[in-house]
Amino acid sequence: MKRKMLILCVLILGYACSSDDNTNPNEQPDNFYALTVGNTWEYVYYLKDNDTNTFLPTTIIETVNITETVEIDNNTYFNFKHVVTGNDGTYPYFPDNGERNYTLRDSLGFLIDEVGLIKYNNSDYNEYFMFNLDFDYSYHLALSNVMDNITTNAGSFTCYDNHYYFKDFNGNIANALDHIYREDGIGEVLSTMSFVTQSEHFIEKRLESYAIQ
Repeated sequence: MKRKMLILCVLILGYACSSDDNTNPNEQPDNFYALTVGNTWEYVYYLKDNDTNTFLPTTIIETVNITETVEIDNNTYFNFKHVVTGNDGTYPYFPDNGERNYTLRDSLGFLIDEVGLIKYNNSDYNEYFMFNLDFDYSYHLALSNVMDNITTNAGSFTCYDNHYYFKDFNGNIANALDHIYREDGIGEVLSTMSFVTQSEHFIEKRLESYAIQ
């Protein structure tokens, strides 16, 4: 049950119905999601040390590569290959070792998969329902209207911030609030993970290095 009580945004790519309505009238950045074959990113997972209230690096590394394009229903998608290494079983709430592939594209500022489900939003400030869970919560995302300055070992970035959170079926928001930070044209810089009942996150996935075409 504890495993189910996690915000899932850094372990799986979240789901929400896509929409082209109510978009921000401002012109969207070109290639915001860095959708170019050959782009690569490397991330290191960090775990909060409760004694010092700091985040310490783990042995877990995730590499992401855009390997190819795929044509689906006359739309071009980009294949993201994720490879996780370094999880020897010590970290039960982190992703398991192995390879996972996702096909994604930009649709008017929404990063979506091949069935139109949202992974990220840079185009409007509406709340998006993602999915229901089996312990009386639904999962949602919303774009923050505040840009954030994020620093990792890869550099300093000015990022969009998608909020990820749970609501109970009465509409009450749970304590947990997680984030995925992305910079225009660079990609994902930092993401967090929390327990539903806790107001502070305990896992961070930080950008360690990247190569953009």
